[in-house]
Amino acid sequence: MKVMIETRKTRICRQWGLCFALLTILSLASETRPQGNARVNDFLPPPRANLLPLHWPDLTKLEPEVREQLANLQAGLAATTKNPNTKGAVLGQAYGTMGENYQAYSLNAAARECYLNATRLAPQDFRWVYLLGKLDQQEDMTEDAIRRYRSSGALQPEYLAVPVNLGNIYLQLNRLEEAKENFKRALVIDKNCAAALYGLGQVALSQKNYDEAIDDLEAALALAPGANRIHYALAMAYRNLGDVKNATVHLAQQGTVGVRVNDPLLDSLQELIKGERIHLIRGKLALESRRYTEAIDEFRRAIMANRESLPAHINLGAALLQTGDPKGAAANFEQALRIDPENTNAHYNLAILLANDNKHETAIPHLHYILSLDPKDASARSFLAGELLKAGQLDEALVEFSRIAETDPNNEEALLNQVKLLQQKHGYRQALDRLKKAHEQYPQKGQTALMLAYLLAASPQYDLRDGAIGSG
Repeated sequence: MKVMIETRKTRICRQWGLCFALLTILSLASETRPQGNARVNDFLPPPRANLLPLHWPDLTKLEPEVREQLANLQAGLAATTKNPNTKGAVLGQAYGTMGENYQAYSLNAAARECYLNATRLAPQDFRWVYLLGKLDQQEDMTEDAIRRYRSSGALQPEYLAVPVNLGNIYLQLNRLEEAKENFKRALVIDKNCAAALYGLGQVALSQKNYDEAIDDLEAALALAPGANRIHYALAMAYRNLGDVKNATVHLAQQGTVGVRVNDPLLDSLQELIKGERIHLIRGKLALESRRYTEAIDEFRRAIMANRESLPAHINLGAALLQTGDPKGAAANFEQALRIDPENTNAHYNLAILLANDNKHETAIPHLHYILSLDPKDASARSFLAGELLKAGQLDEALVEFSRIAETDPNNEEALLNQVKLLQQKHGYRQALDRLKKAHEQYPQKGQTALMLAYLLAASPQYDLRDGAIGSG
């Protein structure tokens, strides 16, 4: 089975079997601004005509230690802006430093306002232009990101992450020649840049230059052997060359760990982080690299910093499963539900544990709850249908498999389970009608064709049999 993964915006992946969460850290801070009429202290007025007001972010949901850290910095910035003798370079540094701290805690709206002011005060300072570009890239403002990366590259041509970031954006936009140009520029700066080689390999793969793609991807893998995402691209290149053996070998080794370019400016933001969040980030990296013991330690440290940390409990549970501790995993998922009874990730993961322990009737309510919140959750409905079947609740299972087959006619497994359950209820004609309709839509589906042939040849309801068709 697939397991729930926590992200900022949505649940994106589930994997049947043991639970493995490759999480993106949940945002630990709200970027909402105070509601109602604006008060004077809701924002910092611009000290100069060409600057923007800085809207203070909501710090109330942050840990006390972090709240104090940011409040002190805000007070310092406010004092700096009120001093009429403050020089532009000093003011720019103050805004930039505040922006770095906001960005470290994902308070991106406030960080952006700070960086914009910093760039107006110190337009030749690489740091603020580059970090604005990072915010643009993270928020899919691709044209703005391209413009700012180009500007920051002109200010500091040897900063390796700039051409790699540009290459990745152009690759995403399918502007392959521009992507190729930037990855090559990165290799001029550092010939052993695995991220640039991986990018060139992806460009070559997109351009169907499979031999070239293999050369670049193999070189990237040699430099970053833990980056198992490269294996998938290699498998595709070998498959397109007809090399099934090598394609199979690499496909079996594929994973989610990508290749990251060295980015000291962005990485330095982690040094600003206090409390729970730094341990969540470290735990994420360890979990992605399958260093489960280290991940467990970091998630436990996050819980020590904040016992109500929802992502820490959910992902500690995921890591504990990987080390063979389902009881510990269940305890953390249950604690996550005590913190947030509506958390569907925790419900789903608990359902997986219960199903693995053959406690199907106990798993079912968790899945019903998920579907009460999101009736369109296809994987939860599929999971529920299977659990109902295993629990012997056949009428309910038939209802769910029928819903799945109706919503997704391409789901052969749901169709076949629907047909089998209909036969058990002596609904032979209805089962045959479902199979005929499905076979007309998807004649290439082998199991559907076999089941249809069987029923036409040997249906318990004799008037439905068609021996000639069934044997043909």
